[in-house]
Amino acid sequence: MMDLADTDTSSTSAHSYPWDARSVQSPHYNEDDLADRCMYIKEYDLLDIDRGHFWHKLSWHGVHVEFPNRLHHYEPDSHENLIRDYFVGLPASVLEEAFARLQDASRYTLCHGDHCFDLEWDDEVQRHLHCYYDRSPDGRERDRRDREQHMRQHVEQYETNRSFPSKRLNAELEHLKRQRDKAQQAVEAWDRMILQCQDRIAQDEILHRAHGNAAHA
Repeated sequence: MMDLADTDTSSTSAHSYPWDARSVQSPHYNEDDLADRCMYIKEYDLLDIDRGHFWHKLSWHGVHVEFPNRLHHYEPDSHENLIRDYFVGLPASVLEEAFARLQDASRYTLCHGDHCFDLEWDDEVQRHLHCYYDRSPDGRERDRRDREQHMRQHVEQYETNRSFPSKRLNAELEHLKRQRDKAQQAVEAWDRMILQCQDRIAQDEILHRAHGNAAHA
């Protein structure tokens, strides 16, 4: 069975779930591994003690286990299937020790690898366990390193693949050249009109001089 306790994931905050949780695939549960953990997988069932509130549950030593939302324990956690995968993936010896601790306590926090599980007894309807998930200190440190590595790779890929200069700057340059050409054509047109006006002035001066000389004669 896949050892989910060693799954390489990252989180976006100190108490959230792996930021790439959607890319984590649920393992194929091996019946022998489940038997070693005294577990069997439970799915949606209106007749179960949760009355169909939870989709991804399990039975552990005959105890019903749910993975609820921390704020509203009647609602499933948005990543209940992933949390269940992490929990089932813990070593059998670690799970056995946790279950033994729970026999004399109302709650127990189990931390292993990147994961922490807050286990609490609930006596409503029938005695069962609520399991809440958090990242362990090691998991948070791994997440921090993974995020930094992800950002470095993203920046390197962006800088490597993009053209220099960018398409936006090339387009701006072409626009400016077109505007300059239009402006140049306008300047040339004004220059021609100025020359034409200067020619008319010169012709007028010639005619004026000729008229003045004829009057004096």
